[in-house]
Amino acid sequence: MELPHKFKERMQRLMGDEYEDYLSSYNHKAYKALRINTLKTHVKPDVCSKPVPWCDSGYYYEAGSPGKDALHEAGAYYIQEPSAMSVITAAEIQDGETVLDLCAAPGGKSTQIACININGLTVSNEIIPSRAKILNQNTERMGIGNAAVTCASPRALADSWGAIFDTVVVDAPCSGEGMFRKLDVAVTEWSEDNVAACAARQREILECAKRLVKSGGKLIYSTCTYSQEENEDNIAAFLLDNGDFKQIATPLDSIQGIQRGINGLGYRLYPHKINGEGHYVAVLCKSGEKKDIRYPTLKPCVNDKDLKLYKDWADKNLINAPTCNNKSGDMLYYTPQNMPRMQGIKYLRLGLPLGTVAGGRFEPSHSLALHLKVSDAKNNLDLSSSSSQAAAYLHGESLPCESSGWTLVSVDGISLGWGKASDGILKNKYPKGLRK
Repeated sequence: MELPHKFKERMQRLMGDEYEDYLSSYNHKAYKALRINTLKTHVKPDVCSKPVPWCDSGYYYEAGSPGKDALHEAGAYYIQEPSAMSVITAAEIQDGETVLDLCAAPGGKSTQIACININGLTVSNEIIPSRAKILNQNTERMGIGNAAVTCASPRALADSWGAIFDTVVVDAPCSGEGMFRKLDVAVTEWSEDNVAACAARQREILECAKRLVKSGGKLIYSTCTYSQEENEDNIAAFLLDNGDFKQIATPLDSIQGIQRGINGLGYRLYPHKINGEGHYVAVLCKSGEKKDIRYPTLKPCVNDKDLKLYKDWADKNLINAPTCNNKSGDMLYYTPQNMPRMQGIKYLRLGLPLGTVAGGRFEPSHSLALHLKVSDAKNNLDLSSSSSQAAAYLHGESLPCESSGWTLVSVDGISLGWGKASDGILKNKYPKGLRK
């Protein structure tokens, strides 16, 4: 790999005696890892090798293509760059919090948050519509029921909501120096001008993000780059201008190979120090007592007719059914009670999409299927993840089935999608846009 000359000069100044060790890391292929989705399973795939030291549910893998496996489509795991998993570990999010992932696509950190914040609310935001769509798809695939996905600018969210979040995560758009070994395009697009532009944009995002953190809450800042301008310089300037924030220690202090940043600001993960591509993270705490605050929430809104359609379907097909308390367009939802009001905010989901109502019928959503446990449905068809039947289902084909009516299809006991059975045949309800 031919690294940009200016980049090498900058890294030599930054790394000093460690520069040659850093350069030698490019002789090693990029590390691959996945994170088990503990909302759905605790079983690690056969491809996994050793654990990722800074993430209890993270595992490296060297061979195979787990992204092509039926278990991936069932949301059993999320393929994620290993050093990126350090950010949520550093955040020390507690279950029950109200959390905002401000720059969330494609969803690695948001889905990691959701595995911790089972009884809280996670709002995942992405300003770019095409990336917000991918974020929403990953939220769906992982079976998350207590999250919103929004598509808005940080300023719009700060203006609309104010300081309502226990934790705000800013995984800021950056120059991507930590992705050089993984993505060739990161090398070709790098320039000093882009580093400066990224640093300026990150400062603007931080100025909005701070307005969303309530007293006693935390602001998490991370990048996948090495430049001091985008990392420590931004944090130093932020702390200088915002005396109500201070840096706090994190569990990363005890992880071998992870080192404190320049002047002790944040943490740096380098590819010659750890088995990963590189990351920067800093955790800042806002002064004041942490306490519950009242803010305008999304009010329950579903009429009795639609509610009856859902309840009648659920009584017939489910053993444990999520509550229906909201409607947006034709979609019925379970929406967490502490969901902030969405006035003027574009959103892609408001919790768990249950299904649509049209023509006097309720049609269950793919999101509902992926959220349910096999034990929640009255009719089940469980397939081996490595079987030809699982491949046929993902392709959209019909399958033999002994049940009748709506049937939850699963692989290795993990929900995958819907089918509707009659006369010994399961009509495939796997979404056409997801078929392989």
